[in-house]
Amino acid sequence: MSDPIDPDGFDLTGRVALVTGAASGIGAACARRYAEAGAHVICTDVADDAGRQVADDIGGRYRHLDVADSSAWATLADELADDPGHLHVAHLNAGIMLGVGDITELTDDHYHRIIGINQHGVVFGLRAVVPLLEASGGGHALVTASMASFSPLPVDLGYSMSKHAVTGLVRSAAPGLADRGIRLNAVCPATVDTGFLGGNRARLEAAGMIIMDAEEVADAAVEIFRSGLSGECFALFAGRPAEPFRFATVPGADYRSRR
Repeated sequence: MSDPIDPDGFDLTGRVALVTGAASGIGAACARRYAEAGAHVICTDVADDAGRQVADDIGGRYRHLDVADSSAWATLADELADDPGHLHVAHLNAGIMLGVGDITELTDDHYHRIIGINQHGVVFGLRAVVPLLEASGGGHALVTASMASFSPLPVDLGYSMSKHAVTGLVRSAAPGLADRGIRLNAVCPATVDTGFLGGNRARLEAAGMIIMDAEEVADAAVEIFRSGLSGECFALFAGRPAEPFRFATVPGADYRSRR
């Protein structure tokens, strides 16, 4: 378990928070929750009308951002660097699902699209926001991953692969960022009622699946900011608090010497 960086927790009042994929689902719920907690929220998405509406509703700002485009991240970072207060919280939330479960049907376009948004969007995002967070005296970065980060998801190969990748990045990058005053964690929810469900919530619940509302993820995100922890991947199930996932211990030198 990681050591707390800030044992006294974290107050969002007066902070600047950036949320990607803020036009709907988890991103919209988190943007609203951060605003309710006192943050000034910068909402980003490619769905401009919906994104602007969320930003208007919470008194925040909207910026068009294709998270898979590294140059777009560089432009946004330059803009924020000139903005007083810079940035205190970055929630890299944007993601998609494709529903392709047959590897022979995963086209080049499928592959590049899901890796571009789900994986490159986190890499490019962290690369852009870390200097801004550091310039503000430290801060918090949160990645929306998934329970598919921990277990197979045969119905969506690209999604599972990308979510495994981003939790690996979180765990690997967090120690170095902690030394710079930046906490980095992932929130890994089980099934959430977003557009990914395609209006099938009632049918899925009738089949025994437990589905949470996006607002539960937003509440969990705030608690993660306040936890004082870094480098954790918080598993989140409906009706339960988020908890750091306990990864299996990797065999070390003794294992290699016995091979």
